[in-house]
Amino acid sequence: MTPRRKRALSVALALVTAAALCAAPAPVAAQSAADVAVAREIFIEGSELARQGRWEQARERYERSLAIKRAPITLYSLGVAQQQTGQLVEALESFRAFLVEPSAPATKAYEKLARKAVQDLEHSVAALELRLSPADAAGLEVKIDGVVVPAAALDRPRPVNPGDHTVTASAPGYREAARSVTAAPGSRVVVVLGLDREAAPPQAPAGPRVSPTIAPATAPAGGPLARPALRGAAPSAPPDEAPSRVMPIVLLAGGLTTVAAGVAIGLLGVASASDAPTRDGDAADAARAQALAGDIVAGAGLLAAGAGVLVLVFDRDPAGAKQAPPRAAVGPLRLTVRF
Repeated sequence: MTPRRKRALSVALALVTAAALCAAPAPVAAQSAADVAVAREIFIEGSELARQGRWEQARERYERSLAIKRAPITLYSLGVAQQQTGQLVEALESFRAFLVEPSAPATKAYEKLARKAVQDLEHSVAALELRLSPADAAGLEVKIDGVVVPAAALDRPRPVNPGDHTVTASAPGYREAARSVTAAPGSRVVVVLGLDREAAPPQAPAGPRVSPTIAPATAPAGGPLARPALRGAAPSAPPDEAPSRVMPIVLLAGGLTTVAAGVAIGLLGVASASDAPTRDGDAADAARAQALAGDIVAGAGLLAAGAGVLVLVFDRDPAGAKQAPPRAAVGPLRLTVRF
């Protein structure tokens, strides 16, 4: 093609584009003339790239132009570029959107081509039929090639472009399930995904638990309410008790009594010895034996009394408990002092 014919074709294409853009219905929010001019310029760039067979760049230009200014001719051109780059699902929707636009003289010639493209694409687009188990899992999320499928559309065949796809499903409390499938042009592939529950983590055995039980509170007559006792709490310390002095007192008293008895027996023996007619007779021997018995009894009494004194002095707390400090308590009618 000569440069003159290229320039003529570009001018003709620009005229058609301008007419189509001007004939397009204005959106609710009116666009400025500058926006329309920029959209037309980007559209012409896309058309030139399409003429060169650079469909990826052309598709990008048509998308940008359509984002600035929605026009039927841009929808149609975008559909052609998407079809050429393998985006069949997107191309089908672009041609359908073009056909629902109001018919205009500038785009009338493209309507028949768009209808033919829709028929061809409907037989070329593949579909995935999803079958999930359990289908009613709370928080279920399904993705196709990383794109979330709306929950309301899970029971419908999902249109996809022919080729390889990855389907994943996840839900709280379940392990993620994934499948890779290949969809041929015009095919419907059934994808079955079963979700397995996650194993519950092992729990440590519970140790004995002490539950506090409040005992009934009792109050003495005229006194304050007693504090409730808790089961499992440490027992309170017993009240101070005075060490027992019964044993040393018994030893002391018994020893003194025995001493007195021994002295009395000894005195009786001495008196009997004095009344004896001779110093070597039976009477004298009996008196000396009686005096010796008195000495023995008196000595035993002295030992018992001494033991009692020692216990009183060195064994102040027989139970081994710590001696309580002196304290005084004032009663209603008496004063008590404890040591």
